[in-house]
Amino acid sequence: MRTNDFKNLSGILVIDKPQGLTSMDVVEEIKRVLRVKKAGHGGTLDPIATGVLPIFLNEATKVAQIFLDGDKLYEGVMQLGITTDTYDITGEVLATSDPSSITLEDVQRIIPHFIGEIQQSPPPFSAAKYKGRPLYRYARNGLIITKNPKTVRIYDFKILEMNGAEVRFLLACSKGTYVRTLVHDFGQRLGCGAVLKSLVRLKKSVFTLDQAISLDEVKVIAKEDRISLQKRIIPLEKALEFLPKVIVNEEFAQKIRAGIRIPTSSFLSWVRFQKLSLNPTEKYIRLATPKNELVAIIENPFMHPTNPYLTYFRVFPSRNKS
Repeated sequence: MRTNDFKNLSGILVIDKPQGLTSMDVVEEIKRVLRVKKAGHGGTLDPIATGVLPIFLNEATKVAQIFLDGDKLYEGVMQLGITTDTYDITGEVLATSDPSSITLEDVQRIIPHFIGEIQQSPPPFSAAKYKGRPLYRYARNGLIITKNPKTVRIYDFKILEMNGAEVRFLLACSKGTYVRTLVHDFGQRLGCGAVLKSLVRLKKSVFTLDQAISLDEVKVIAKEDRISLQKRIIPLEKALEFLPKVIVNEEFAQKIRAGIRIPTSSFLSWVRFQKLSLNPTEKYIRLATPKNELVAIIENPFMHPTNPYLTYFRVFPSRNKS
């Protein structure tokens, strides 16, 4: 099997990221193994973390932002009684305390303070940028940069188990949430300090852990069974099924692919003709042919009622080369 047979594959390959690698390490390894032209990931995982890491291949990189906006689900373990500079177990210990007097009831009482919209600042050792440079580069040189906090949303935060100083939890949260910061702030409020000991991402946007394949499996299948690997790659049409869909005819599709601006009024007339009901709060709408070939992703015109023309987020070439 020639490795260059994979270079034109498009879609999303969900990787179960191994511990110890950065998200970009995984992207580079996928690019090396499959020799794809373009690849990117759908949401950074720290080296300590494992779990769902969507890898977008070729044409799929055009829509990665849609999935980056998606929510996340984690299972993790925090260790009480420690504070580190990285907010996780790998960092330099800054302070310790005896957490033996902390009970499960004490931990449960803190939970309501971390539900809903909360303010968070990135950890000093993170990829968040200040003046174009990641914070971790400043921190490695002894300069701790504190960025202004941002609003994130915690949908659910449950304690699953407490075993001595270790607390296992389930967390559902919005994009932009730093679990390390959440654990650090939790430990500060509890009064004993806490660090993240381990973390598994169970879900990112629409992608789940049961869809994931290990990096080692990819390497083996890439050499031995191209068809099996293709089956693990989620086509764009499939991955984007959660977006509302409007079917357009070939004439409409050709105009969009040619870059012709479509009046919003014409599009809405077409929607009414099809008797479709579009949710005005949905950010994006997908346009497809009757054969379910993806034409474009557009911004929902109901969210921009004053725009005279449709706003194209991404336009996709036809698979029909004739």
